[in-house]
Amino acid sequence: MGPLRGLWRDTWYVWLGYLTMLLALSIFLSWFFLLALPALSVAFCYFAYIRYDENAQEKSEF
Repeated sequence: MGPLRGLWRDTWYVWLGYLTMLLALSIFLSWFFLLALPALSVAFCYFAYIRYDENAQEKSEF
């Protein structure tokens, strides 16, 4: 849970922007855009576990 918390703490505004954009596109254009939600959740988890450790701190590059 630490990596997810760390990424959310540092980039919450970006992910909320993506979610808002997807919801707006799905309301105004097509429900098809909601299919991107699983892809966003996979990308979020991937970046969280790659960049953050168990204590929600960024991993060092070395």
